Amino acid sequence: MPTFRRIVCPTDFSVTARRACDYAAEIARTFAAEVILLHVVPQLDYPMRSFGMAVADPHLHEELGRRAREVLATETQRLDPATRIVTEVREGVVHEQIIACAKAHEADLIVMGTHGHTGLAHFVLGSTTERVVRMAQCPVLTVRTPG
Repeated sequence: MPTFRRIVCPTDFSVTARRACDYAAEIARTFAAEVILLHVVPQLDYPMRSFGMAVADPHLHEELGRRAREVLATETQRLDPATRIVTEVREGVVHEQIIACAKAHEADLIVMGTHGHTGLAHFVLGSTTERVVRMAQCPVLTVRTPG
């Protein structure tokens, strides 16, 4: 029987991610594990049109990080207070940061939502969840929102 000490639960604050957080918290309660609730601020890879935008970019990332920490705190309060939860905000390529977080914390499990895109939408958008499943060194539990 596997045991879980640390569970990484990445969130983009969507309904699906919230459902995955509920799963992670329940698993953590069962195994007296810790949940690392993670949000990754994605890289902004677009050309700057003016010097003003270039100067504002670092402030934009600071604001996104600040807002993410606020929402993570709210999400933590929503979950069972008996669950040990650590929050973390990272910046970069989302799937790479999820995997790096799991490795840094020696996670035993990643629990994350999947939006279930198929066909052209999947081809165009790619799938963060799929990349994590393929590249993670620990098991990954994917959670879909019904409907």
